[in-house]
Amino acid sequence: MEKRDSLKNDLETLLKNLEHVEGDMKVKVVQELGKYGDPEVVDVLLDNLNDEDENVWLAIMDVLRDKKDPRVVDHLVDSLMNDERDEVRWHSAYLLGEIGDERTLDFIIKALQDECSEVRINAAKALVKIGGERDKIISALLGKLNDENDMVRKEALFSLSSLDALTSPETIVDMLKDKNSEIRSLVAVIVGRTGSKKTVDEIVETLETEKESMVRLACVYALEKIGGEKTVEPLIKTLKDPHWEIRASASAALGKIGDPQAIPFLVEVLKDENTYVRKKAMDALEKLEAFKK
Repeated sequence: MEKRDSLKNDLETLLKNLEHVEGDMKVKVVQELGKYGDPEVVDVLLDNLNDEDENVWLAIMDVLRDKKDPRVVDHLVDSLMNDERDEVRWHSAYLLGEIGDERTLDFIIKALQDECSEVRINAAKALVKIGGERDKIISALLGKLNDENDMVRKEALFSLSSLDALTSPETIVDMLKDKNSEIRSLVAVIVGRTGSKKTVDEIVETLETEKESMVRLACVYALEKIGGEKTVEPLIKTLKDPHWEIRASASAALGKIGDPQAIPFLVEVLKDENTYVRKKAMDALEKLEAFKK
């Protein structure tokens, strides 16, 4: 009984302190209040969400996000749509994704047009977590593949890929020419995973003209996944790439594809200066049963 009274007194003290402190001290009080399950805590914290200090807002939302109170979702939607602070809006998008209430879907989609790129990035992430009307979500994300911000385009790609919404590589193959090398690399990987032979020419062109080794490596991966006779010659040419990782990956890819015309070229790779490249060439030759022949 004494312990219960003590806890009640501590709670009352914290609630009173909340009215008289600001900044970091208020954040600490909010964090302490988060340890209590009393309904009064939720009411008081909701009343303090109009605090002008972003850190206080963030601390309160960190406590309230797990309270399952519908007012929390309502407040986050309002903040996402109307708050002038970029950090509050993008955190609202993020938290709505974590909560996963399908009723917020249209608001999250609208946030994809926010002037702040961080809001758009977190809205793209949230759409995957929220779920709901799949066609509407996919359509909204496809619309962000031409966003002016690199990270927004990248996140839209990630989200679409996680939704298995890029089974037709023609949808994104033009992005192999994106100005951002990470995006070009990601597109090559996604296209390769579809296994579609319709985009081999675009992958090969990128492999032959690309300056960034990371992107060329992704193209080798794509050609390996796609396979077929049309991918063999480009991969043979890539055995002379200046980067050892790419030469090694091309060797491994030729072994998996299994076309015997690669054998004499892989034999030459056994002279490569890099031990790992030589090993991959040897593995490929064994798969091709070159030594038996």
